Amino acid sequence: MNILVEDTIPYGAEYFEGLGKITRYSWQSLQPADLAHTDYLVVRSTTRVDATLLSQARNLKLVTTATAGTNHLDKAALDAAGVPWRSAGGCNARAVAEYVLSALLQADDNGHLSLPAATVGIVGAGHVGSALAALLNCLGITCKLCDPPLAEQGDHRALVSLQEVLACDVISLHVPYTTTGSHPTYHLLDATALAGLSAHQCVINACRGEVIDEKALLTRLNERDAPLFITDVFWNEPDIDMAVTEAAWLATPHIAGHSLEGKTRGTQMVYEHVCEGLKVTPTRTLGDFLTPPAPLHLRLSDSQAERLTLSDLKALFFSVYDICEDDRHFRQAMAESNQFAALRKAYRVRRECDAYTVIAPTSLSSGIRNQLACLGFEVQFT
Repeated sequence: MNILVEDTIPYGAEYFEGLGKITRYSWQSLQPADLAHTDYLVVRSTTRVDATLLSQARNLKLVTTATAGTNHLDKAALDAAGVPWRSAGGCNARAVAEYVLSALLQADDNGHLSLPAATVGIVGAGHVGSALAALLNCLGITCKLCDPPLAEQGDHRALVSLQEVLACDVISLHVPYTTTGSHPTYHLLDATALAGLSAHQCVINACRGEVIDEKALLTRLNERDAPLFITDVFWNEPDIDMAVTEAAWLATPHIAGHSLEGKTRGTQMVYEHVCEGLKVTPTRTLGDFLTPPAPLHLRLSDSQAERLTLSDLKALFFSVYDICEDDRHFRQAMAESNQFAALRKAYRVRRECDAYTVIAPTSLSSGIRNQLACLGFEVQFT
């Protein structure tokens, strides 16, 4: 079997070793002739799979992407060619949820938000929205979920309307980019929706730039009563409008889901897709490739409290992931030249909470123990 794997996929060669002839190609370099003898194609979002690319594919049995998003896959062309496709949906959900939490903690730390009293409206109750809701519930932060398609399908959760979410202190967007159907997400936040927001609100976009009307957004952000805006995504990536970055309080280059666990989990999932196609049992796991980082030492204001204090939570969480580090690096790099794509490709190693062991005092209350476990940390006691 000939397996063609994009070279930006973490541990791609190691995962697929032994399953067939493995060829790695450089991102954005794939040509139709490369697929002439390919049986399995493994890509990331940097490879556009369309009718032109598929024109010489004669043996292709599966296209699978190691990303949650699938906008780079032309599903109609794949269906017309009779080629099944799969994605790594949910692989980076936890990473995006931790990105949003870091943004919220920074907003509180800088006086833009009182997080304990805030209500977070989550638009999109799929993998990412659900992961974020679980994280916020763990911390006792009130949140509301909005997802009209899931509501119509009879989702058992108490889903609310978009209008109700737009009245929340924070509006966090986690929807796919769609232009068709009964609930398209293109310009979900248009000029009218943006005009209804106040300076006391915060908008976080960690899904797709096209979900917000960027022209209307720029107009709104330059008004005196503009909401706080935090974004990881833009129109026309990688050739973005830097005016959006300048107007945003925090901005990053589409890396919210780029934790080491999230990316490697994507590789794990596409590896399992290929194994399924080959009818072989998967033998490799994340643990074969990821080693634990150095443990974190938890210093608490009150180890007998029922919950982590906000200051203790910030100190712990920022030691895992501080969004401000990415914001600073992004702005500095983009000031020198347009490095958007390169920043994504060469993103730093970032770990998720569940990679860490926390060293804590034996006097730790059961409430804080449970909260740390809920956040994903393994706890060891001194």
